Amino acid sequence: MSQRQLTKSVTNRRVSGVIAGIAEYFGLGRDVVTILRILFVVLAFGSWGGLIPLYFVASWIIPSARPRNYYDDSEDDYQEKWNRKAQHFDEKMDRWSERYSDKMNNWARRYEDKGRQNQQDSNQWGNPWDEPKSRKTKEAQSVEKEKEDDWSDF
Repeated sequence: MSQRQLTKSVTNRRVSGVIAGIAEYFGLGRDVVTILRILFVVLAFGSWGGLIPLYFVASWIIPSARPRNYYDDSEDDYQEKWNRKAQHFDEKMDRWSERYSDKMNNWARRYEDKGRQNQQDSNQWGNPWDEPKSRKTKEAQSVEKEKEDDWSDF
């Protein structure tokens, strides 16, 4: 017979893992844990916050569960994990560079084409800032003063 110990949950915690730890101790599933959490919140509000200090006392008393590999610090496993992560990172960077190098090359090509097009357009039409103004400005007409006030509109 295996001896079970009441511990806070490591994998299914929201605040400190007390409710999930109690549910794991009794062998209840994740759905039941969610229902228990909702029930605890409803009861906490119904008791004017009386259950909240009880929750924090329980989180202080109940020990945290240690991960399964807590004491397993072998160098080989650590190095293998590190090598796998490094290889995964290298593969990810290679995929990223392949994907975005094509996009950057296309963008650079379009930018160069647009620059050549603008250069050709400016040679055909000339630069308007370099040429002297050929348009005449319109002169304002003089305003005649009315001789009498015209109140016929009112």
